[in-house]
Amino acid sequence: MRHNRDVLLASAAMLSVLASPAVIPRPLDYSPKPGAFRLSWSTTIIASAEALDEAQFLARSLRPATGFPLPVRGGNAEAPDSIVLLLDTSPEVAALGREGYVLAIAPDRIVARSTAPAGLFYAVQTLRQMLPHESLLPTKQTNDWLIPCARITDKPRFAWRGMHLDVSRHFFPPEFIKRFIDLIALHKFNVFHWHLIDDGGWRMESLQYPLLTERGAWRSAPKRGEWSQSALNFPGTRSGDEYGGYYTRAEIREIVAYAAQRHVTVVPEIELPGHTLPSIVCYPNLACDPPGGNQNVYCAGSEKTFEFLENILDETLDLFPSPYIHIGGDEVYKGWWENCTRCRGRMAQEGLRDVDELQSYFVRRIDAFLTARGRKLIGWDEILEGGLAPNATVMSWRGTQGGIEAVRQGRDAIMCPTSHCYFDYSYGTTPTEEVYLFDPAPEALAPDEASRILGAQGNLWTEWMPDEERVLHMAFPRAAALAEAVWLPQERKDLDDFLRRLNAHYARLDALGVTYRIPAPQPTAATLTFDEVAIVAFQPAPPGMVIRFTTDGAAPDASSPVYRQPFKISAGTVVRAATFSLRSSHPSDEVRLACVLPHEQREGNLVPGVAYRLYHGSWSRLPDFDALVPVATGATDRIGVHVKQREEQYGVRFEGYLNISADGEYEFQLGSDDGSVLRIAGAMVVDNNGLHAFVERSARVRMKRGVYPFVLDYFEQGGADAVSLRIEGPAPVELLRAGE
Repeated sequence: MRHNRDVLLASAAMLSVLASPAVIPRPLDYSPKPGAFRLSWSTTIIASAEALDEAQFLARSLRPATGFPLPVRGGNAEAPDSIVLLLDTSPEVAALGREGYVLAIAPDRIVARSTAPAGLFYAVQTLRQMLPHESLLPTKQTNDWLIPCARITDKPRFAWRGMHLDVSRHFFPPEFIKRFIDLIALHKFNVFHWHLIDDGGWRMESLQYPLLTERGAWRSAPKRGEWSQSALNFPGTRSGDEYGGYYTRAEIREIVAYAAQRHVTVVPEIELPGHTLPSIVCYPNLACDPPGGNQNVYCAGSEKTFEFLENILDETLDLFPSPYIHIGGDEVYKGWWENCTRCRGRMAQEGLRDVDELQSYFVRRIDAFLTARGRKLIGWDEILEGGLAPNATVMSWRGTQGGIEAVRQGRDAIMCPTSHCYFDYSYGTTPTEEVYLFDPAPEALAPDEASRILGAQGNLWTEWMPDEERVLHMAFPRAAALAEAVWLPQERKDLDDFLRRLNAHYARLDALGVTYRIPAPQPTAATLTFDEVAIVAFQPAPPGMVIRFTTDGAAPDASSPVYRQPFKISAGTVVRAATFSLRSSHPSDEVRLACVLPHEQREGNLVPGVAYRLYHGSWSRLPDFDALVPVATGATDRIGVHVKQREEQYGVRFEGYLNISADGEYEFQLGSDDGSVLRIAGAMVVDNNGLHAFVERSARVRMKRGVYPFVLDYFEQGGADAVSLRIEGPAPVELLRAGE
């Protein structure tokens, strides 16, 4: 990372940003002025003819909560008690570009200026956030609608400020897509990357290939909302239990127009040549020869494939005016091609040395097709393999190296590395703070190379997000952090100031009904103490929130006691705590603290290593392994998935002893895909249970010198698998097991 947090804070301190309002992303330059503008019954909105849409948007946004008529009229004259949106080509304003703006807020009027409607729209978003948060509520409120006076000069750093949503693995209705667009537009994002096609289902209506939605949009789901890659099945018969859905052409046109009114470009993703299971199920002639298996890769040797894709892309271009079309290109299993007579024939005909070059050939053909129609191709960074297509833009997700390689070849790139931009990862793995500090333009790039970084986006892959509430929980507040990361120059960022503004921003998210992640209580001491007594203490909750707790084993709720000061607990007590917003009903994740009597020391022969028991089965949460018969047992030198005998639907119990050689506080970091649980001396330490992508959770344990028994349970249902345990403390910790 180019700047560490200390450098960012030192640089930003000179900017006096603490005087800025709680606007996200923070404006580039903010100068407070005396007084405030009062929105009232008599306030009028005036706009240049080309900005009337933006003026109407502002009026529609404010009428429900204020109850004011807020009439809109065309014109360029400033008038008292008015909000004026003007197109302005003066040098001062033109220097800010199409998305920049100047906003002057005085007690008698507000004037926004920009060279284009997009800039005025972003001035409107700033105004909306400067009003009391109640202005975002859908019903009439009683309030003093004041906007503090200021002069704001603002523009974005990057042209591509995007959010991605996968609707293939789980389908989300059109009204939610519009709501999602509303939320990202409020944060000044300008791209909605709509992941319409993947193995989970085909979501775009096709006139030429009706089976794609008659069958390919509906899969069997043993449990509503459950995801299992290996169990994907598109039966083709409608019994009423199918899971999925699709967007009609009319719905897509409506969503694209809705986004355009909010200056958001909708970029569709039509996955190819891999992640194509539904289309191959519906049209088997698109698969490689010999047929069979669960093929999800188009045959690169068949002209029928390219005829199909060109027809689909023609339909796509008719629906989406975006200059960019995303074609995926990631995670292509090329074994089908290696064994396909048609693909081998294509390689011989085209003089291609390997299947990487065959994928490059595939992408180049699609690139040429799109270029001939005036569009640009985007693909995930795998499209670099075998040679990059002439006009392709690379979306770099496996780190930033793919983007660096692309710009050094003279191509454009968009950054969305898993380390900072994959919002399906847990908040423990990808915290909001890390997202905020992300710099899409790596330090390794020269200025001319960095200019080819179009920007960045946050990605929401929905394997484990079966409903709208979960999507919003995983997106926010990280999307707010990314919005500022791509808006402000890196040297102008201030993490502490952002967190201060975020605390106020939560009230806006509450007003909008967003089920964002409420910060969990932050203990100031160990969460598990092996002693007779322990102290329970938390950092203060954010403004507008409280910490509630229980000591009777029940989950905390809105009636539980409020934490006000540190307190003692005795051995055998478990504290369960969560943060609650005073404005909404959804709590944070729960935190548990426990005090456990020191355990009895084990005597006997202990040797380095860990014992394990391996089980086979299908679960959505950890089973009771004690009630099951293992398929294998043994010993190993480490905790990991290397003990498995198959790739999916298995579980492992690791057990042994922790040799603690020094008193102190130890941090246990348990990561897994899917679920896992760690217990020490019978006490729960880390609960990472359930179906999910790789998630790392941690706990701090105060321990005295000695040998402690532990059990680590893990299961894998489907897809990727991983389990790891890291321990940090005042002395190294040795894993031991019972000797023979």
